[in-house]
Amino acid sequence: MYRSTADGTSDATAVYGVDDILEASYRNSSNVDFSLTKINRSTYQGLSSKTQEGTPTQYFVQRFIDKVTITLYLTPGSTEAGNLLNYYYVSRIQDAGNYSNEADVPYRFVPCMVAGLAYYLAVKDAPDRIQMLKMLYEDELKRALEEDGSSSSTFITPKTYYPNV
Repeated sequence: MYRSTADGTSDATAVYGVDDILEASYRNSSNVDFSLTKINRSTYQGLSSKTQEGTPTQYFVQRFIDKVTITLYLTPGSTEAGNLLNYYYVSRIQDAGNYSNEADVPYRFVPCMVAGLAYYLAVKDAPDRIQMLKMLYEDELKRALEEDGSSSSTFITPKTYYPNV
């Protein structure tokens, strides 16, 4: 997966605009999805047999300047041919380009973007306004991120044990 068309190849199967992988699942030939667990570099390095084949249970994301790679563990073998990897990813915001171009930002992040730009400009040009602009920026970012949160409910129930009498 490449961050832009200039970074990658002209391959028709290449995916562009990927910055990070949020969630992934592995779908077998019977259309059954298996949730994959994201692991960090240290955990991946600690795996003893990285070439072991089977149905993947974990994935490691490596983010480079020009591309993002996903490494599956266990490695799908020939018996897993034709299975699919489904994933949700974070897309990199495109460069604004000309002043007449629209910002490639979801509408709920526009106030956050403006507040962030004001904060970063204040760091260079108006140090006396940094604190106020930083608080405004953090508030707008929190508000935008909360809108992306899941609207589903979470219920936590303790497991009940009955002593043997």
